[in-house]
Amino acid sequence: MIDLPLVIGHRGAAGIAPENTLAGFRAAAAAGAGWVEFDVRLTADGVPVVIHDADLARVAGVPARISRLTLNRLCAIPVAGAPVPTLADSLDCCTALRLGANVELKYCGMRSRALVRAAAAVLGEYEGRLPLLVSSFRPAMLAGMRRHAPAIPRGLLLGGRPRRDWRRLAARLGCISLHPAAESLNASAVATFAAAGLPLVAYTVNDPARAAALFALGVAAVITDRPDRMAGIVGRR
Repeated sequence: MIDLPLVIGHRGAAGIAPENTLAGFRAAAAAGAGWVEFDVRLTADGVPVVIHDADLARVAGVPARISRLTLNRLCAIPVAGAPVPTLADSLDCCTALRLGANVELKYCGMRSRALVRAAAAVLGEYEGRLPLLVSSFRPAMLAGMRRHAPAIPRGLLLGGRPRRDWRRLAARLGCISLHPAAESLNASAVATFAAAGLPLVAYTVNDPARAAALFALGVAAVITDRPDRMAGIVGRR
């Protein structure tokens, strides 16, 4: 098992700083988050980088796809005034800030296997230096992580309507946590998930009252854009 914090910053601290940036990780740490969650994709030359979308249209106003840009070309396009960080950059930052890292692997079509291999190689260099957890909606990507980096814990991401075979998948993939959408959770759903014996990490929870209610039901951790709003709840627990 893994020692999960109560509060994990979503894409760093996306409600108070630019998402998936080193500045966002620093903001999350300052706000009291124990970990940060961030997304990883693969550049054209095979470097894992931290960005949510498949292209730069939303975050930089440039309709260029990550998969078609080399790292050098990607870094020449600033996002929130800074280059898109690599996975290694982000893990270095987390290590310095004493943050754990929930690394979400994004589906990249035919390049998903290459992303898994590249991410596993980088993550392996940080094993033991900081708490690590890899999550994905895609079972095949978690299976790949189990093959290439079996010692790094895995968590299964579930959507607003969890797939029916989640229990079988979590067991087959050796997952140590379940990550359901907060909107899908009530007392009955939490009890059903909890029966599998795995801690629940609920996303994305920005209302402190909702977070408190989820903790009362038995949720282990919340992923939030606003870790600064959760300080009071953490103090009470």
